[in-house]
Amino acid sequence: MTDIKLNEKGHRDGITACKYFRKAFTGKNINADSVMFHYLKLTRDFISIQNIAGYETLKSKGLELINNDSLRLQIITLYEYDYNTLRKLEEEYSEMQFQENYFKGINEELVPHFNIDSVGNLNGIDLPLKIQKNKRNKLLIYLWKIQENRNFILEYYSEIEKKIDKVRKNINNEINH
Repeated sequence: MTDIKLNEKGHRDGITACKYFRKAFTGKNINADSVMFHYLKLTRDFISIQNIAGYETLKSKGLELINNDSLRLQIITLYEYDYNTLRKLEEEYSEMQFQENYFKGINEELVPHFNIDSVGNLNGIDLPLKIQKNKRNKLLIYLWKIQENRNFILEYYSEIEKKIDKVRKNINNEINH
């Protein structure tokens, strides 16, 4: 569950970064001091790490050890389907590869506006951004796409959390009966 919470926070930070850059691209006031924080979060991708050791042990000993058919099916579905789907969405689904799909295009438009000091550290951005309308529109579409996909994955995480809670509750009920 820790990995899920961390990835959810990362996707929420990515959505905040989309909103920040949407303001920047449309000429609204932004806090230039936080540009690097948002720049880092904007196209960051995540991997899905689930501890499945207990499930693998249960499988090796025989899933029929769980007498409750409904609970057994819930556990199998969570580990074999839901976690696998989550991993595929985060790591393999093309639309969700933000770094690969959007970083280069966004970076090309932002680099001319960055202030870099004598030792190579980024220390700010020139505002307002002067970006041609067609390029600005392309960037705004990128932001929309990133934000929609992050919202989509957050919904999936929310559904998995509900399933985890249900499985935990049902396991506790089985143990206590």
